Amino acid sequence: MKKNQTLIIIGNGMAANRVLEELGTDHPFSEVHILSDEAIAHYNRIMLSPLLAKETTLADITPHDADWYLQHRTTIHLSTPVTAVDRVKKIVFSNDIQFSYDALIIATGSRSFIPPVTGSDAENVIGFRTMSDVDAMESRLHSMQHVTVIGAGLLGVEAATGLQSRGVKTTLIHRNTVLMNRQLDGAAADILYAELNHRGVDVRTATSPVELIKENNQVHKIIIEADSHQQTLHTDLIVFATGITPNKEPGELAGIDCNRGVVVNAHMTTSDPYIFALGECCEYEKNTYGLVAPIWDQARVLAKKLTLRFTSDKALHDELEKQPYRERTHLTKLKVSGLDMHSIGRFDIDEEDTEAGIEILRMSDIEMGIYKKLVLQNNRIIGVVCVGDVVDSFWYHELMEAATDVTPLRTNLLLGKAYAESA
Repeated sequence: MKKNQTLIIIGNGMAANRVLEELGTDHPFSEVHILSDEAIAHYNRIMLSPLLAKETTLADITPHDADWYLQHRTTIHLSTPVTAVDRVKKIVFSNDIQFSYDALIIATGSRSFIPPVTGSDAENVIGFRTMSDVDAMESRLHSMQHVTVIGAGLLGVEAATGLQSRGVKTTLIHRNTVLMNRQLDGAAADILYAELNHRGVDVRTATSPVELIKENNQVHKIIIEADSHQQTLHTDLIVFATGITPNKEPGELAGIDCNRGVVVNAHMTTSDPYIFALGECCEYEKNTYGLVAPIWDQARVLAKKLTLRFTSDKALHDELEKQPYRERTHLTKLKVSGLDMHSIGRFDIDEEDTEAGIEILRMSDIEMGIYKKLVLQNNRIIGVVCVGDVVDSFWYHELMEAATDVTPLRTNLLLGKAYAESA
């Protein structure tokens, strides 16, 4: 093992901390430094929706304490934005402060994409991605009467339900006719639509923002359009949930290959062999990421790569060569209290699809808010939607990952594992 090796990680989000977890306390580095542009300790970002809804606390979603980082020989530098990277000297700069590295990880995540709608540069136009976004909502709650959330994907629905639960009238605007159209089919979206309305959210599908009208740099009205008809709504806050932009700037500062994100290979290595990247800031085979599950896979691969680079573990080398990062189909979950929705794979195929070997299995009880859809191709699951009753979605995912022929389970497949395997 080489002595006195330093690892620098830019970013203090879920990707960075997952790498530390995968490296463990016996990692090959004498010291690790995490450089964060945020002013607070690492928190679990996927729990921001329950935090907004007051279903949890910041302390509860802060997974690691000071002792944990001490055990991992890691020092956290908050409010430390990276301003330059010298690849020749292997130095990262934060203004006048210098950090030398033997290995550098870029794990800077992403930021909310704010589309160029007129007025979107106002102070009360925010995203829903960080603790500062939640703080911005919290600071205005006492004075707000109406909030407009634009974009009804996962984050938009979570933001809208969280704000509505806090007593603020919320309008949810979505350009598509189907809510969460990347995660749900039409039938599941109809159940979601009904549930949101029941909770008091004003849902507008097939609707787009035209202009944000501001005064003193504060938006107070929004013009929306549906079916070529425009309408003006009062609003005290605009929350955009219309996608993300990878934070690739440290890669650009370093002069390494970047497209939409920092380009990496299957071992999470960039075009510089001493610089690595993972998570929402990276790009692998033209894909970028917005879900947690693939980041866990990337962290596992990167931890092995770093250990291999700074040790002489032959067994680990062989394992890494056999198990580089590979794209997988991951399960998507909506995190709204009392509303469970899971989807996997090619769920959006319908009976009209003429692709060979396709079959659709459905089960629904709309009054109970239960809906299941399995898409089969040649007797193997390729897509799943579960609403209300999601207990078997993980089993369906396992069958899908293993490409299991479900013919022996077919009779009670929609009823779940317990019924299908006992038939």
